[in-house]
Amino acid sequence: MELCIGTTILAARRAKKLTQEALADLVGVSAAAVSKWETGASYPDITLLPPLARALGLTVDALLDFHPAPSNEELHAISERLRAVFDEQGFAAGQQQAEAVLREYPSCGQLKTLIGGLYFHYLASALAHADDPEQESEALIAHCLALFEQGEAQSETENEKMGARLLRINTLTMLGRCEEAEALIDTLPARQPLDADVLRINLYLAQDKVPEAEQLTRKQLLTHVHEVLSALMYLTTAARRQKDFPSAHRCWDALCAINELFALDRSNDLLIGILLAQDEGSTEQALKLFEQYIDAQLAFTLDYRQNPFFAGTQTRVPTQNEIAEMRRLTLRSIETDGQFAPIRDESRFRAAVERFRAAIPPEA
Repeated sequence: MELCIGTTILAARRAKKLTQEALADLVGVSAAAVSKWETGASYPDITLLPPLARALGLTVDALLDFHPAPSNEELHAISERLRAVFDEQGFAAGQQQAEAVLREYPSCGQLKTLIGGLYFHYLASALAHADDPEQESEALIAHCLALFEQGEAQSETENEKMGARLLRINTLTMLGRCEEAEALIDTLPARQPLDADVLRINLYLAQDKVPEAEQLTRKQLLTHVHEVLSALMYLTTAARRQKDFPSAHRCWDALCAINELFALDRSNDLLIGILLAQDEGSTEQALKLFEQYIDAQLAFTLDYRQNPFFAGTQTRVPTQNEIAEMRRLTLRSIETDGQFAPIRDESRFRAAVERFRAAIPPEA
């Protein structure tokens, strides 16, 4: 980490209308020493920091530009900078810079949660260049889990702690450590009978703050629609596993209808449909849905800005590089996951996979 103490000394000295000689006399050094500090040629001795800070009317923390943790704005800037490195220079370069940031702020839980999430997001890039992808995957996911654990322990607010805990639960589930995941789920707070956002929407309407009420309502709608979609996916999966195909189709039809009604991504409902068709032994239907699934993946942007229901609900849209990264992860899943085993050897399946592969730009 490079210290910016020289520019701080220069700015504070000028603000105090001190010459280099005057500042040097105050702290007992030569004017040449002050000049070297300000140009970055050298740093003040540690024993000089308190008197130097007093002479400049600063705290030692301000003199060193010390912050125990980055602000939310700085976290956002760090996230964007690291994403750009992962996108443009590859996983190794991104990880190197991410670990340097972690060393700079070793006790910032929110930062650890953020970087663990980035590692997950760019998992496909890490595995693409690994000599042993399976071993690399296990090591990286375990590292993410450690970051989420530390993130929860070191976060300051309950919302930050809860976000890290939810990521821990998902990671433990992915690793098959189900008892640990269940134990964490049992620690989650019960859902409140009335959401604070509902009260806030009513308040906005009472104050005639209609745009604010509309915007918050759109966010609420998006949240609740995703909750309904998740519930329908789980119900379809449960019915499939019990071979209750009429119930599975009823839930799946509702899932498709809601996605279509709200103009959302069709990938998940098409994936569920493929598995359902395979369970029923309908190869033709499974292949048809798989081709549609590839089309949906290629159209997938996570951009709600033009959606008639959810316009304005997001502050950040994934870049083209991030979308390509998500597609790489999807391609790896398609190629390695056994869920497509019944149709994997079909020519239409292979053709659709190659069409998807061709649409993903090569990594830098």
